[in-house]
Amino acid sequence: MYISHKSNALQQVHETEWQCRRKVKGQNKSEYWTWLATITTQDDDGHDVITYPSEDFTIVECTDEDVQARLNQLGDYQAEGVYNITWSDSKVSAVTGQDMEGNDITIQTHFSGNDSDKNARLLADKWKSIRLKRSRFLAETDYLAMKDQPDMSNDMQIYRKKLRDLPQDNSDPDNITWPSRPS
Repeated sequence: MYISHKSNALQQVHETEWQCRRKVKGQNKSEYWTWLATITTQDDDGHDVITYPSEDFTIVECTDEDVQARLNQLGDYQAEGVYNITWSDSKVSAVTGQDMEGNDITIQTHFSGNDSDKNARLLADKWKSIRLKRSRFLAETDYLAMKDQPDMSNDMQIYRKKLRDLPQDNSDPDNITWPSRPS
């Protein structure tokens, strides 16, 4: 398996190096092959030589570990297209669980979960969900703010302002007090 990382933060994993590089660059296959042609020259013997320009990521091949099994163990550190996992060139100790007696099970691995990045991603996801819910509540009353509607009640104006102020007025996304919609 090929691993791309930037400052040891895992970016992509793929069975082939070129696919790993292509995915990091965000290119489709056609774009990748076109780009590759621009950085390919020939040596004196007529063999193609690829001279990769400076890239801000590193690609390594991992042959001494079952990458997919380890990533499955770190499933909580992954979201769609996001890895909160770090790569280490040399294997490090990592706890993967506990045995029947409650003792830690430790393995040697290149991969470890990055708790601070994972927690930041989860917190951002919670706030995103709250903003979506708030937007839905505002959209349900948008018709009242249209010009061809009679004046909006003071209670409805206060309700809509409280919805708009909701993210700024709360510091804990797990403890949101939603305003009550007036009748």
